[in-house]
Amino acid sequence: MHVTGLITEYNPFHNGHLFHIRRAREVAGADFLIVLMSGSFVQRGAPAIFDKYSRARAALLCGADVVAEMPVTFSTASAREFASYGIALFTALGAVDSICFGSECGEIGPLFQTARLLVQEPEGFKEALGNALRQGKTYPEARAAALSSFLPGSDLLSTPNNILGIEYCQAVLRQNSPLSCLTIKREGSGYHDSSISGTLGSALAVRSALEEQVPAPHLASLVPPCTMESIKKDVPVFLNDFSSLLNYRLLTEKQPEQYAELKPELASRIRKLSPSPASFDERIKELKSRQFTYTGISRALLHLVLGVRADAAEDLKAAGYAPYARILGFRKSAAPVLKKIKANSAIPVITKLAGAEKKLDPRAASMLALEIQSSHLYQSVRLEKAAWGRAGGKTAVFQNEYTQPVAVIS
Repeated sequence: MHVTGLITEYNPFHNGHLFHIRRAREVAGADFLIVLMSGSFVQRGAPAIFDKYSRARAALLCGADVVAEMPVTFSTASAREFASYGIALFTALGAVDSICFGSECGEIGPLFQTARLLVQEPEGFKEALGNALRQGKTYPEARAAALSSFLPGSDLLSTPNNILGIEYCQAVLRQNSPLSCLTIKREGSGYHDSSISGTLGSALAVRSALEEQVPAPHLASLVPPCTMESIKKDVPVFLNDFSSLLNYRLLTEKQPEQYAELKPELASRIRKLSPSPASFDERIKELKSRQFTYTGISRALLHLVLGVRADAAEDLKAAGYAPYARILGFRKSAAPVLKKIKANSAIPVITKLAGAEKKLDPRAASMLALEIQSSHLYQSVRLEKAAWGRAGGKTAVFQNEYTQPVAVIS
């Protein structure tokens, strides 16, 4: 029995994700696919556009066998920590043989070679990196320049899926994980392409269209029927829906530097912000500088809103990242892989929250409590948006983390 893991966001689930699931099963020769999916918040520092339960259901209907949740502490972290959590969880489950991810490169050899170089950091690479930093380049720019000088012609750090794939490979090397790495070539629109065209558009294109209130039928070619159902019925959530919460936290928090990725220099800039209300997006633009990327600022501010503390995140990293696994849904035919997880998992596996904290040590219980709190905050914003008539007439029901059942698909 071969089990392959996919580390995902599905924000929202579209035809490119369906292609990934089908090709991953084929390339890996997988009997089962376990999906690790971001919960209510995603890696670019924003809320997921649709709730995690509808996204998990979409994944199961489209071919995933099991869907587990990536908690907010790491679903909203840097690419390195996002990848490290995913590898740590799949390794700890004791049932996953490989991971398969999409990349612009489409070949695992160059990606793994680059990952090994970045992990080992030979003297020539470190020297090139230092020279680039002294020239005033940001760290990502300096790293890409150093790689190009050390491996002439390499531009693997210039595209987002390659970058994340290299982080997965680095995490496997750093953790000495037995997981093998496989990749498939990304097809269709690029990650940052917001145009609505073809059948393999980007998640950004779908999100942008929904934020601009493009009529649902215009998106039918980009998403499977289960996501079209969400587009028609569910309340979408965007970053600016959290603006009031952010403004409140900016007014009341005296030590913003205690939150993950909120560096002292950024905290200093935050203290100088005007107390007058502004949207989440406007706040990011006010803080934007060459030193801080838009996504990095968005993650830091979201951590401030959600209460993701830097010291707690560091403690979890030091303890191995993944102290438990939470299952959001599975197919009935996945019984063999669930049995294997139960027999081999090195960490507790949670299928219902009632009494779950009794299975966990204090560090893990704290991470789960933060996940529950953040998910309920997401649900509150979603419900309020519908109640105030800002969801195009759509209605919403509060999804209580303690009573929401695991999705089971026949």
